[in-house]
Amino acid sequence: MVLLARKLIKLLPKWPRRRYNIFMGTNTKEEWLWMLRAWITRRSYKDLSVIEDYERKFAQICGVKHAISFGAGRMALYVILEALGIGEGDEVIIPAFTCVVVANAILYTGAKPIYVDIELQSFNIDATKIEAAITSRTKALYAQHTFGIACNVDALRDIGKRHRLPIIEDAAHALGAEYHGKPVGSLTEVAFFSSDHSKVINTYVGGMVVTNKDALALRLRKIQMGIPFMNQKSMRRLVRSFLINYICYLPSILWIGQVIHILLTHLDLLFLFKDDLKTKKEDVSEYPCRLSSLQAQIGLSQLNNLSHNLEHRRKITEYLEKKIRWNQLNLDEINQSTWLRYSFLVKDRDQFEKKFSWRFDLGVWFTTVVGGREEGFEEIGYYPGSCPVAEYVAQHIVNFPTHLKVPLGIIQKEIDYYHDWIGENILRH
Repeated sequence: MVLLARKLIKLLPKWPRRRYNIFMGTNTKEEWLWMLRAWITRRSYKDLSVIEDYERKFAQICGVKHAISFGAGRMALYVILEALGIGEGDEVIIPAFTCVVVANAILYTGAKPIYVDIELQSFNIDATKIEAAITSRTKALYAQHTFGIACNVDALRDIGKRHRLPIIEDAAHALGAEYHGKPVGSLTEVAFFSSDHSKVINTYVGGMVVTNKDALALRLRKIQMGIPFMNQKSMRRLVRSFLINYICYLPSILWIGQVIHILLTHLDLLFLFKDDLKTKKEDVSEYPCRLSSLQAQIGLSQLNNLSHNLEHRRKITEYLEKKIRWNQLNLDEINQSTWLRYSFLVKDRDQFEKKFSWRFDLGVWFTTVVGGREEGFEEIGYYPGSCPVAEYVAQHIVNFPTHLKVPLGIIQKEIDYYHDWIGENILRH
């Protein structure tokens, strides 16, 4: 408790100010009020008609025939693996710059994640290194669109076709992105999305699987219908956490809200999936589970605002590209991605975060090759030194938030003020 108190005191600023974080950036006051009424009235969270409406709307946006919802993006991935028949002794090739829950979902099936290094500029999997990792045990390839920028899907499809391997799209960061004019999520056999409180849309937690394959959709739906919703206690805790987090992460409150949030988390008063360091499914409760109708209702509202959401992110990125030029894209190319973050590499990340801490809590992703795990990488099948580009990126990456609560004017002011300093500290690829 003494260490916690010291940490909280250190976080407290000298005086209040508006600050910007990566979380809860897309939700509206109206959504918060609706969720508050749902919590007070104990509204049913198993209304299938609302969930079906959300799934239909999601499928339309992705340009696919089927969308099936689950309790989290990690659960959506797990269910895809199950539906594809991937299990004990199998291998799935993934990028060595991802979230640890991706590796965990594979391990929960009894399969093994195989890590391939990434491209230095896009932070997506390096397709030229995939075939060297394929063995007789490989059962799927993994197309992760990191930070909302589509990976080289054409190359993955070619490799998949040659080796008769399905491709799983990880579109957790990329709702609304396009690749050669087609929506992300419709590019391969099957894809999944996340709608947790750090993603393009936010239902606090949530996942969606999309596909055009009728037989696969049937298997996915059968799995969905056979798993439970969260129990009442967990659901109440989730809704309460949504309400608290929305307040804590308001820019005008963040200076003190972040301290409150850390304290509530330490006291175990907020909803979290506590499986980041788990490697066996039996050690994780309510996994997988179904998405509630309360979250689906918020999801529908978020989808209705998706165009405005993406437009804002792209305007911020357009400005940052003019000033920083990490991706070296033109406007048409910028408008094909969702820009969950604007990410680039710097010489000294700690110094960079400190420089911008007056206005931003940058909340850097990912600080290791499997974000969420800081040690014991062998437990999830990764051996340090095997993917040097990913390890280098994890040490040097920074991410500016782009969500709706970050005003373009604030970004312009901060970047203009530190423009020369930024230029001196960027690690050009």
